[in-house]
Amino acid sequence: MTSIARFAAAALLLVAACASRTPPASPIRIEPTDLFPLETGNAWSYDVDTGEPSTTLAVSRVETFDGRFAEVRTARAVLRYEVLEEGIRLPPGDEWVLRAPLEQGATWLGRGGRSALLVSMGMRVETRAGIFEDCVLVSETGGKLELEVRTVYCPGVGPVSVDSTMRSNLGDRTLTVSAKLRGYEVSPAFSSRP
Repeated sequence: MTSIARFAAAALLLVAACASRTPPASPIRIEPTDLFPLETGNAWSYDVDTGEPSTTLAVSRVETFDGRFAEVRTARAVLRYEVLEEGIRLPPGDEWVLRAPLEQGATWLGRGGRSALLVSMGMRVETRAGIFEDCVLVSETGGKLELEVRTVYCPGVGPVSVDSTMRSNLGDRTLTVSAKLRGYEVSPAFSSRP
């Protein structure tokens, strides 16, 4: 049974159990680790569109996670993340992938010296991997390369969409690379939820 099917079954049981109760529970608080689960073995595959006639397949996999540090391999590159109570950052500096509290309008220092802004919450996103709810859009702008990176993270899944845009100095051209989630294997889902 896939993680989506398990989550759907659990959600149906929860709805059935709570149907007779009033008042409704308060909204679920989403934590950074819900949006980017970094357990050893978690993996994501993406269709990457670089503007060429065909897309490229990219795979990211968590090779190790010791409870604090995670190493994620994408092709030949390995990125190291640090999971803290405040969020997920790139050590040793103060650049954050996601930073709590996750609220619309929140800002933090992002990757590559970019400024990160939590643009939207509660989004519904559809990719080849499925339909996802309660997703969050983070936009990172600026930095040395003057990139804009817009990433959609979904609870219990991770990054489902990444769009990177850079304006070229030659001919005022805009270069865009988009990655959309094709498939994933993530465990456990909703790890910080009761």
